[in-house]
Amino acid sequence: MKEDYKIRFTSLKDGFHDFTYKVGNEFFEHIEYSEIKNAELEVNISLEKKTTMMILNFDIKGKVEVMCDRCTDNFYLDVKSSNELIYRFGDEEMDDEKVIVVYPNETEIDVSHPIYEFTILSLPNRRLHNEGECNQDMLKKMESYLLVKDEESKADTNDSTDNEAYSDPRWSALNKLKNKN
Repeated sequence: MKEDYKIRFTSLKDGFHDFTYKVGNEFFEHIEYSEIKNAELEVNISLEKKTTMMILNFDIKGKVEVMCDRCTDNFYLDVKSSNELIYRFGDEEMDDEKVIVVYPNETEIDVSHPIYEFTILSLPNRRLHNEGECNQDMLKKMESYLLVKDEESKADTNDSTDNEAYSDPRWSALNKLKNKN
């Protein structure tokens, strides 16, 4: 599988070259601890080869299956990403994370890791179903485990907010200390 994502650059002439990859479930199955298991992605890579470097532009679009942060059911999320990496020919390390050094003895570059990273970075921090699509049974079960303040103890707090309706008792104790000061 990894061989499919290697670009042999030594046989390429200076100029622009395009590569297209269909990235699916098999790609993510080979990545240890990947939070993505199912995917249907199209990756277009535009490679500009120059005498001292190669500039690669990655365009990724499609959908990936992720877990909903609200109800924990899986769902498909659309992803779209455009990123650039520079592969510079040489033998000294660079401090820039967007510049990768290609040593004189190397003949190909592996683009599988950048494809994975750019896909993960395209995901939002919170992954949620659209409104009304969450698993209602799971939400009810999870709600039964929340600690809810009753109205009487809520009235004791001077600056209570809606966010305090669902609270850990330890935070309540800390709030009482805060309100004394």
